[in-house]
Amino acid sequence: MPIDKDRESWKPGESWEGAIDEIDYIKDLATEMGGQERVDRQHRGGRLTIRERIEKLVDPGSFLEAMPMMGAAEYEDGNLREFTPGAYVMGVGELDGRPVAIGGDDFTISGGSPHNVHKHQRQFTQPLALQYGIPYVQLVEGVGHSSKSDESAGHMGLPSGDMWARGVELMQKVPVAAGIMGSVAGAPAAFALMSHFTVMIKGQSQIFPSGPPVVRRAIGETLDKESLGGHRMHVHDSGQIDNEAESEEEAFEQIRQFLSYLPNTTSDVAPRVETGDPPDRRPEELLNIIPTNRRQGYNPRKLIAHVVDNGEFFEMRRHWAGALITGFARLDGYSVGIIGSDPLKKAGAMDGFAAEKYTHFVDLCDAFNLPVVIFLDMPGFMLGSHAERIATMRRGIRALIASAEAKVPKIEFCVRKAYGVAADAPHSLGADGLNLRYGWPAGEWGGIPIEGGVAAAYKREIEAADDPDAHREAIEERLLKLRSPIRAAHHGDVTDLIDPRDTRILACRWIKMAQPLLKKLADRPKRAVRP
Repeated sequence: MPIDKDRESWKPGESWEGAIDEIDYIKDLATEMGGQERVDRQHRGGRLTIRERIEKLVDPGSFLEAMPMMGAAEYEDGNLREFTPGAYVMGVGELDGRPVAIGGDDFTISGGSPHNVHKHQRQFTQPLALQYGIPYVQLVEGVGHSSKSDESAGHMGLPSGDMWARGVELMQKVPVAAGIMGSVAGAPAAFALMSHFTVMIKGQSQIFPSGPPVVRRAIGETLDKESLGGHRMHVHDSGQIDNEAESEEEAFEQIRQFLSYLPNTTSDVAPRVETGDPPDRRPEELLNIIPTNRRQGYNPRKLIAHVVDNGEFFEMRRHWAGALITGFARLDGYSVGIIGSDPLKKAGAMDGFAAEKYTHFVDLCDAFNLPVVIFLDMPGFMLGSHAERIATMRRGIRALIASAEAKVPKIEFCVRKAYGVAADAPHSLGADGLNLRYGWPAGEWGGIPIEGGVAAAYKREIEAADDPDAHREAIEERLLKLRSPIRAAHHGDVTDLIDPRDTRILACRWIKMAQPLLKKLADRPKRAVRP
């Protein structure tokens, strides 16, 4: 509602009923945000307002707002004559009965950055999440610093260096999830990326350090917002954002799902959830899911779905570094991290991007005390000039270091290939305890795949043969006989060779046994999970 210029404001000494009326009046002004015209513009763009977003995300009636009266107020003769609400709405709500600190930018007021009032998450939601040990959710749609603020201040000063410290502490201690709800630039973009999970909306969300006008002025490159920082750029190409959604409602559902797998803090263990899926279920479909022809692919997500509770798998970064699969699921009601290989993408080989994806996910699971279940079919590092150009080996070593430093237990199922240094990353996870590795009958393992290994080790012998191709094939055929997983089991390479149909039973048993260890690991000091 517009401000009433003729209204007399409450004065100290007058009735308390009058004071309550004044409080209600100002709170009502705040709920009008940037005014009806700007709210309508937000809706015409297909976007909800921040108040509508919070209402849709949290449990009905659970939102308790903080600092709703904060804003730029001008008084004349003791009467309120102008009021601009702070362009940030924040407080505490509940997700499925679980308290969360939540806040977001009000884009209807100067793109979320009014020059005359600075209201932000550092004033309430961030310290609330840390002090009370609850997840933190940020719904971001802001353009960052306004040049009008510099003009109002009368100078252009250096930014405060301590504004990021609390964000880092949050990444150390509580789950942080961010919805990229519209165009986001500058500091809001940086705060959004200081999250354990990020999701953006197709065709609606963009994120960048600076938008197209600044880019054009700085380097002469002319791009629209979507080309510069839309979902295709950052979910599919750069991997900067974890997931994409078709709508704001779907984005909210992904945030709910992500948080449901995690404990409230890195010093806790995720609670068990009754899923109704028997831990002794024995999926018949797993027996023949791997083709007997080792050159044929299969659907790895179907494999995962057959093993986990009710087939429910929350995948992260599906559209980036696709040879590696990462996400969360439950086994006998316990939260677990899932790492898998996709033989349909680069034959499951690890390139530099997949190594980076692996490193981040292992760090995330280790921070929140989640055991990891691995379904491995990895022929080694990706080869070729592109793999070299993106520093695959160096990033692969980071993956090895992440595994070596992680303390959470893992159970690994070598469903088919496991070759070279790349496969040593999942082999090494949790290896300072029992290295639980189970083999499937399709398993084949070694330092290097047979085809490439023969070409390198027997190069001179092959070249000297009367028929090089036939000689090479004969050597390969001879060595292929050695790849039997049964021979490897004779030497103790695996904990056991199993019927694939027993995979769920074994995984559920081990995850249940791991719970006391996870409670001990929860007491470790944690470092911030780097995005």
